[in-house]
Amino acid sequence: MTPKVEARKKQLIKLINVGKNTLQLDEPTYRAMLKDAVHKDSLRQMTLGELEQVNHLLQSKGFKPVSKANNNGSKRRFSKPSGQTKNPVIDKIVAVWISMANHGVVNDGSESALDAYVRRMTTNNIASVRWVTEQQADRVLESLKNWHRRVLVERIAQRGGISTTNPDTGRLYHYDAIVQLYEDFYMEDAQ
Repeated sequence: MTPKVEARKKQLIKLINVGKNTLQLDEPTYRAMLKDAVHKDSLRQMTLGELEQVNHLLQSKGFKPVSKANNNGSKRRFSKPSGQTKNPVIDKIVAVWISMANHGVVNDGSESALDAYVRRMTTNNIASVRWVTEQQADRVLESLKNWHRRVLVERIAQRGGISTTNPDTGRLYHYDAIVQLYEDFYMEDAQ
């Protein structure tokens, strides 16, 4: 097998796995689909043509592969490790954004996507979250936390059974408590 074919096979295997996760196929359904399509239930055993066939099948079921490059062809930029900013609120903004991506509230957890959000939030179109003033950082952070909390409260309410309201005050729990409640509830539901 040529290096070019081997590289394409690896690329397709990654893409098919992303498609499987995107379509939320459980393991038995996924294996049965592979067996039905190409008479093999393991991607590693498949030829390049069979992998292409499985990729097309996933796309016909609604999977839409997305390039990691944005409109101008540059790669998405991911965040620097926390603690490397002059304003600690920026680290918190990045952490909330990543948490929102992990919870499926936003589709893209990259810093480039966060920068686009920050541009919409700031009046003078700041190009990067790293360049916001302290006042802007506080505003962006509170906006993200409110958005995240609102979505998580809606999801918890849809599942029912758990109150998001503090019984002592009659008001919604604060942001960190809602996130913890959601993660506990989600993890408990997933098991």
